[in-house]
Amino acid sequence: MKTTKILIILFIASIAFSCNEAKKEAPEKVEEVALKTEVKSESIKEESLYNRLGAEDGISAIVEDIVVAHLANPTIKDSFSHLENNPEQMNVFKQHVKDFFGAGSGGGVAYSGRDMPTAHKGLNISGIEFVEGISDIMMVLDKHNIDDESKKDVLYILFSFKSQIIAQ
Repeated sequence: MKTTKILIILFIASIAFSCNEAKKEAPEKVEEVALKTEVKSESIKEESLYNRLGAEDGISAIVEDIVVAHLANPTIKDSFSHLENNPEQMNVFKQHVKDFFGAGSGGGVAYSGRDMPTAHKGLNISGIEFVEGISDIMMVLDKHNIDDESKKDVLYILFSFKSQIIAQ
């Protein structure tokens, strides 16, 4: 939830900063900057999240980096370390995640993996581990220069699965 608030605050601050800078340059440009920001936000929403993430190639690169980030994260790496020694299982895992992202982001990709509760059953994922995983994903999206609106959409989708992933 903190990450969502931070992203929203940063987004609003960037708009305010843009408007303030335009106001310093020429007061009549304030409305023009606000209008451009509004048009940009609308065009971002019209394009599918799948395309905003770079479609198949972009999502593939993002997932590759997410796995690397998870394996480097001391809080959650143990949940993924068994995959390091089994390349075949790692490839299946990555493909499921790519398909999941593709299907969930409007790409028309078929996801044939397990549902969230089944996939995470027995992993005993804590709230802290859940947040760490999402933090890794947000870091990777930043690395891939994904826009704030798309990051917010991904964050919303991930948090919608929270109750299905965290151990009860």
